[in-house]
Amino acid sequence: MIETVKRKFRGNPRQHRRYIVTTGDNASRNMILELEIKIRDAHPDDRSGTFDVFEIQRARAVHQSMWTAPFTCLLAAAHAINALTSEPKTRPKDRYGFEYKYPHVIITNGPATGFIVGLVAHLLKILAVVPKNRLKMVYIESWARSRTLSLTGKLYLWTGIANMFCVQHESLANRIRGAQYVGIVAARTTPVG
Repeated sequence: MIETVKRKFRGNPRQHRRYIVTTGDNASRNMILELEIKIRDAHPDDRSGTFDVFEIQRARAVHQSMWTAPFTCLLAAAHAINALTSEPKTRPKDRYGFEYKYPHVIITNGPATGFIVGLVAHLLKILAVVPKNRLKMVYIESWARSRTLSLTGKLYLWTGIANMFCVQHESLANRIRGAQYVGIVAARTTPVG
């Protein structure tokens, strides 16, 4: 997802980016900080906006027993509620109003934790905790998936909770009803500019 943000970033001083990483994922946290330094350096005129990083429980660890997975998924969901409803400290409501209280768009790919975040976002809208014009879901199937969807992709497709379901391989997009072919959006690219 870091490469997607890097490739598609457009400077806007009113923009706030919230990154959600799983507990102990220091590599992703470091890549986020590197990306944000590049964004800030590319937009020194204050068009870089603001960002924050939320850490949530991993939904399911590799080789984790299926018997314990529901409990870690519930813990991940509780953390996701906090991440999706917390006001950004860099965008306080006394200065910006409620415009930044809830994310406008959530972009995710492959991991199960991403599906938990999407499911929580969907439930928050159903329960009218957040306005219906917030927490729009964009799911991008991993570039690594060229013949079949990942389990997370299948869950997003089956539940229909993604506002936009994107696939990076045209041949796979042609086989999946409702999928939008977007081409390569997450390949390594040059720095933000």
